[in-house]
Amino acid sequence: MLFFGFYFLIPVLPPYAAARGASKTEVGLVVGLASIAAVTTRFLSARALDRLGRRPFALGGLALFAAATALLPLAASLGALLALRAVQGVGWGLATTAIASLVADLAPAARRGEAIGIWGLAPTVAMALGPAAGGGLVHLGGASTAFLATAALFLVALGLMVPVAEPRPAVGVRRAARFPRGALLPCTVLFLSSLSYGAIIAFVPVELGSGAGGTGAYFGVYALSILLVRPFAGRLSDRRGRRVIVIPGLLVGAAGVALTGLANGPASLAAAAALYGIGISGLSFPALTAWTVDRSGEARGAAMAAFYGSYDLAIALGAVAFGPIYERFGFAAVNLAGAAGIVAATVLAAVRPESQGREAEAGNPDPSPVR
Repeated sequence: MLFFGFYFLIPVLPPYAAARGASKTEVGLVVGLASIAAVTTRFLSARALDRLGRRPFALGGLALFAAATALLPLAASLGALLALRAVQGVGWGLATTAIASLVADLAPAARRGEAIGIWGLAPTVAMALGPAAGGGLVHLGGASTAFLATAALFLVALGLMVPVAEPRPAVGVRRAARFPRGALLPCTVLFLSSLSYGAIIAFVPVELGSGAGGTGAYFGVYALSILLVRPFAGRLSDRRGRRVIVIPGLLVGAAGVALTGLANGPASLAAAAALYGIGISGLSFPALTAWTVDRSGEARGAAMAAFYGSYDLAIALGAVAFGPIYERFGFAAVNLAGAAGIVAATVLAAVRPESQGREAEAGNPDPSPVR
């Protein structure tokens, strides 16, 4: 429900902002501001997540996002829209970090990649259906209907979280309330490889339109390709190593991003979406998530804050910084710049020598080996 609501907004917000007089650069700001707020929230709440527990932050974040989304139909000016997007970002940062930390807490070390891959199916299924559904609601009842439906989904998510019990740390282990330095490498790889996604979610709806045959079709193919790959990618990273999955995934994703900007018809656009989905979200993302947790010990709340903070920051910068490129040089130039960021991430992921033994290539602090 959390991610379904998020993807509802993809085809709705950019045209909504443009209809209120926002330039292409300002549309990028509207999309990116929530990510900027989420980044700030993640880093400010990181220590508290490990010290106070995950559950209060999950519930509070869901409530904030629901309230801000319900008020979006009243945002008649760009300033009001930006203010509500900032509140959405705070809620998003709290909820996603807390829930991801719960998943990491509950995952057995030897099957961590597999568990995270399964958790990753939630946003993937939402991505397959959300953009098309959001665009359909706009055509049926306008943007206000889509915003209220999104707020309702977040309230459902809040209700589902209420009975979830939080696991206690292992006996004799105290959760660290600091940033785990081992998480820096995979977080940086994630940041560089995700700049392209900020541009895609901001400008694909503007370029292709909000109909099911445009933006909905692109994200539908993208999500379907992830569904086919992600259930196996996490398990493979448990058995073969995180980097063995991350590097090929990044290269495939770079090809998909470049082709997104150069596609000249439905077939090539579908191929671009499939390559991007398989490479970035299908293969690389679950392995990078597990790699980050592996290197973080008991400071998983801080690690997930850093991981998703890197992701949000990349989305924000991709949407905001690439806006002027889009306005001046066009859609192809934006996607070629995003592909260059993914290639840089690939180089960074490959430079460290492979560790031997257990999957503490990722620095796995757990005593059980990953098989």
